[in-house]
Amino acid sequence: MTTVDPESAAQYGLSVNQNHGCYQRGTSYSIEKKLEVAEVYRRHEQASNGGRPNVTKVAVICRVRRKFVAKVENELLIFGRVIHPKKIQQKRQVGPGASTIDSLDAFVLLMLYLEEPSRSLPSYTEYLFLLTGSIVSESTVSRFWNHAFPIRGGLRKPNMIPFDKFKPENILRAHEYLQIVHRISPTRVKFGDEKLLKGAEVYCRQTRRNVLTGEVPASFTPSDFRNTYSIIGFCCIDERTTALHYRIHDEPNDAEQFGIEIENALAQGFLRGGDILVLDNAAIHAGGENRVLEDWLWRQFGIFVLFLPTRTPEWNPQELVWLHLVQRLKTYPIRILRTYTKHSPAYAAHDILSGVTHDKVVGMYKKCGLDYEVL
Repeated sequence: MTTVDPESAAQYGLSVNQNHGCYQRGTSYSIEKKLEVAEVYRRHEQASNGGRPNVTKVAVICRVRRKFVAKVENELLIFGRVIHPKKIQQKRQVGPGASTIDSLDAFVLLMLYLEEPSRSLPSYTEYLFLLTGSIVSESTVSRFWNHAFPIRGGLRKPNMIPFDKFKPENILRAHEYLQIVHRISPTRVKFGDEKLLKGAEVYCRQTRRNVLTGEVPASFTPSDFRNTYSIIGFCCIDERTTALHYRIHDEPNDAEQFGIEIENALAQGFLRGGDILVLDNAAIHAGGENRVLEDWLWRQFGIFVLFLPTRTPEWNPQELVWLHLVQRLKTYPIRILRTYTKHSPAYAAHDILSGVTHDKVVGMYKKCGLDYEVL
């Protein structure tokens, strides 16, 4: 047997085992080497009349470690043949110490998540080691969140909730609002709000990378893609009128424009005596020229204005109308919006809003917690 000089082997990035065999750290032996070990193992097995061969002798002959011979032996006993190294690599977990996360590790990971949902992967691996002693890779933790539960636990953009939403006075105001609004027939409750429809919301979309060239295609947009269109809108489930009353215009949404639209809603019969008009606390609703709007509507038309509690846009169905509008606009191909009309996407927004039905608004009311039996 020729002895390999470790210094000579090191020049080629190789190491020498105790049986003078060369190998490269971090890589598996080839399938040819495994077949050679299996052949020598079978030969010694036959020579011993079916008994277990001397693993050390097989290792010396094949110039590998005893551990590798034992590994080949195990594959022969279980599968009746040796397994290709690449197939083993595909089934094996990766990462430092990454095996299977046990039930204790899973429980700790879940508690860490409940403590801080925005926790990073390095933070999970660090605290898991400190609490259980388990060393796992970040990719193992990522796979755990994506595959261990029926719902994938990937990262998503959260809803941002201001701290002052839970101030004692705001919570008290929210309880008072709920007590009032749940005593009223839902057909009498109508909601209003404003929106700036930005061209960027429509045109600035993500594009898929070209799978053949690797390039990200350019998106041709109108030159006014940064311009905004102002919308003032109201929604209701009153069958005596339309589900939505709205106006799209180029002027900024201010107290004057809002007051004009209130008058239009009265003239067209959208707002009627006995209605409850629910608005948020924006300055244009109760400030400037609209300081007397609340008293004027009550004295002249018998319409009661009820203001939403602070920081509660989720209780306004009109916000869901705007969400529906933006989502539908994004389904319009940009090439169609460019040729739709010179006022796009304002005209496209009009088509979408005009198609909103009472049934659609009823669903929005329910999502906002207005789940009356009348609905």
